[in-house]
Amino acid sequence: MDENRGSNDSLSQLEELLEILEILARRIDRLEQLIKSMKSPYYSDQNLLFNFLSFLKAPSLIVFQSLLRAWMVLTRIGRTDPITESIIYVLSDCREKSISEVYRGVKQLRGKASRRIVARKIRLLEASGVVVNKGSEKRPRYTLRECRE
Repeated sequence: MDENRGSNDSLSQLEELLEILEILARRIDRLEQLIKSMKSPYYSDQNLLFNFLSFLKAPSLIVFQSLLRAWMVLTRIGRTDPITESIIYVLSDCREKSISEVYRGVKQLRGKASRRIVARKIRLLEASGVVVNKGSEKRPRYTLRECRE
């Protein structure tokens, strides 16, 4: 008797999970449609947003929080170049990253990257207060300032 009850509970939990996943899938579809229709001067390449969604292989809530954080930072700092946008997307998950990790993330998002240019852009973002170094001078670990607040 208890086995059937446990089986029914598991089945109902699985059904609830499937319903939640279906709702999430519809919301992601709506988000993709919104991104496709977006005509913002700040984002020259909407494909970057799609790449960002697939870049973070994490629960949807974390992905959406990261995307929202990146969007707010980009809106606040105004028009930027595609490399700077990619750096902000890479750092928006609030995990401290070395320049090499940021470089690999930018390369994954854009398909190409220059380590020297990524390092220079990170230093510019740090000087302007968008990015903070939570490591040392010899071993910097970067994150967005918003992640500390």
